[in-house]
Amino acid sequence: MHDYDHQLPQDDTRDVAIDAAIDRLREFFDESPTRLFYSIQIEPTFEREFFHWITGKALLEPANVKRIRRVPTVVQDKTINFYAHPKHRYWKRELKEMDGLLERIFDADFTHAIDRHGELMFDAALGRHGFRVEARNSNTWNGVSWPGTNYNLDRIITRDGCAYGVEIKNTQNYISRMELLIKTLMCRHLNLTPLFIMRFAPKSYIHEVNKAGGLVLLFESQLYPMGHTRLVEEVRTKLGFKIHSPNDTMEGHMHQPPQLAEPSAGPIAHSYSGCTAERLCYHGLKSPPL
Repeated sequence: MHDYDHQLPQDDTRDVAIDAAIDRLREFFDESPTRLFYSIQIEPTFEREFFHWITGKALLEPANVKRIRRVPTVVQDKTINFYAHPKHRYWKRELKEMDGLLERIFDADFTHAIDRHGELMFDAALGRHGFRVEARNSNTWNGVSWPGTNYNLDRIITRDGCAYGVEIKNTQNYISRMELLIKTLMCRHLNLTPLFIMRFAPKSYIHEVNKAGGLVLLFESQLYPMGHTRLVEEVRTKLGFKIHSPNDTMEGHMHQPPQLAEPSAGPIAHSYSGCTAERLCYHGLKSPPL
């Protein structure tokens, strides 16, 4: 099973972008014929060129005809895919090392710590710039409750008389499209402006949020809790994940309240690269705050 099966579009029409992605992946494996890669190493590597699900399909097609090696492996009770060039002779040795590292970072307590750390970092940053947290893990606002599912919003925040429903995703992979749509519907039902704070998202997701009158903030590198310096370096070196363990997330560029873009503007594509927090911009703003 592919790691992103639950996010793949339902349309069976083959996307022409898959062929371009296959060509890029052929170059990628030819340049590293003695390396083993985990699928979520590869998908973020090309995320500025291809959607994760396009890269995922572009990995599976050549793997199915043995042009690259695919090694399904169970890690923390989940089957994930490793890939290697067919000429890689010692992939089993590398797999053993990578499996041990993934067992550590996929440990339920550690993944919860990463999620919690992302929420706390953005809580602090938003609070410093005048946003007030009104509710946590809630589906109720001003006496109105969301009746449809068991989903909650991570935060409900207010500033200058405006209320926002906030979803924070401090993960390598995308938020699932189903969850994205449900959370935007929740915000509409509760009369909240959607605000999605995520490591990365495709333009199609940003467009969905913009259409719902919402905002998207991308921060590019996953935030790891402090005190894990050696692990951060090991994950960067061996897995190539976009991760960082900063003291803080935001220093400026949060001093102006969000202003919705003009409808004709389409999905805005501001983000800040890296997590030193020197720049922070909202998707959906008329212009980034100065």
